[in-house]
Amino acid sequence: MTVADLARNGRFAVLAIDHRDSLRAVLAPKDPDSVTSEAIVDFKRDLVAGLAEQATGVMLEPEYSIPQFLDGTLPPGVGFTAALEAQGYMADPEASPVALLEGWSVQAAADCGAAAAKLLVLYRPDRPHAIAQEEAATEILAECRSVGIPLLVEPLFYALDDPTVRPQIVLDTVDRFAPMGFDVLKLPFPVDAHHDPDRARWAAACSEISARCDMPWTLLSGGGTFETYHSQLEVAMASGCAGFTVGRALWGEAAMAATVDRPAVIAEMIAPRLAALRNLVT
Repeated sequence: MTVADLARNGRFAVLAIDHRDSLRAVLAPKDPDSVTSEAIVDFKRDLVAGLAEQATGVMLEPEYSIPQFLDGTLPPGVGFTAALEAQGYMADPEASPVALLEGWSVQAAADCGAAAAKLLVLYRPDRPHAIAQEEAATEILAECRSVGIPLLVEPLFYALDDPTVRPQIVLDTVDRFAPMGFDVLKLPFPVDAHHDPDRARWAAACSEISARCDMPWTLLSGGGTFETYHSQLEVAMASGCAGFTVGRALWGEAAMAATVDRPAVIAEMIAPRLAALRNLVT
């Protein structure tokens, strides 16, 4: 099945490289401040060059990739989703509602040719701050509707120290977000795989998401290992998931490789991994 076929069939095989300053710590864990903007752009360009043809789309951002990659870097037929949210969201998750990156807008994303917009929302359905986040996300959705661009929303959980509450947190979030009318939900796997390796419970939780969610949902990778993510996606796809939006679990080793070695790592390790994930969504 081709990339175009996947897209027409409502399947998502998305390469997520919309990481920004957090990527500095991945590229140089001992000295993140040493990573230049040019190094981030070059890394993302290598990923696009080696992987994007296998994807239905690429998730980008306006600082290190969108303006830089509008020069034909993206292969024909591979669109991009534009991240909207400002950085610094992890420092104090409940300090303020989600906001757009300064100098950026839904209209600007559409004007750049984005096929969709993405909004990351720090979220806990069991905390009062959830209401402010829902209101902010709803306002941004209205702006997307006005501009005419779909919105993918990614609720990102924080302070989730007890793995046993994870399934209910995910399901409660789906219950809150599904009626709002977002076009796609980008969700974490609803079960902590290390705490509970029972695939029957994995499948039950994923099926429950699909039953409660009347829009497509895709599985994010969350920075775990590729092997774990592959297993999670296999179960999720059999339980109603629409595909994947994969980041570090796919390309983490490329980020740690020496610059001179990176194209070979992408070609020999990362590209076969992406092909394996695509096989699960056909």
